[in-house]
Amino acid sequence: MLGLPALIGMIVVGISVGVLAVHLAGGSERPQLADDGEARSIFLVDFPESRIGPIVYTHDRRTAFFELAMHRTGIVHGIGNKFLTRCISASDVASAEPAGDLALKVRWHDITWPRQTFSFASETDRSIVRAWLQASANSAEGITHERAHVL
Repeated sequence: MLGLPALIGMIVVGISVGVLAVHLAGGSERPQLADDGEARSIFLVDFPESRIGPIVYTHDRRTAFFELAMHRTGIVHGIGNKFLTRCISASDVASAEPAGDLALKVRWHDITWPRQTFSFASETDRSIVRAWLQASANSAEGITHERAHVL
């Protein structure tokens, strides 16, 4: 019969091996958007009917924001080693407020993604995205769309 210290050791080793396997399989990679073409292609897989306007990236290039028709904002956001696409409409944005140097704290009306802070390379980029999100928040109510994109 195994003693308690041996059992604890086996559990620690098992968890460590699992974490290492996930890391080596690419689970700890953080995706970055290389260019406008990649951001567009990821979004258009899920929303092929969309016409994408100018694109603004976060400082780490894990998130792209772009203006869509009817006061909507498109988002391609890296989560884990995959990308999430969203089409944000009026009912999705609770607030979009500056937070610190070049950061924007966004609160959503969605329990699956209640808040996120995005850091931008310039004040201009932060202001543009904030204006898009505020236009979404002030426009007429629309339909919320969310789709997960697996590469």
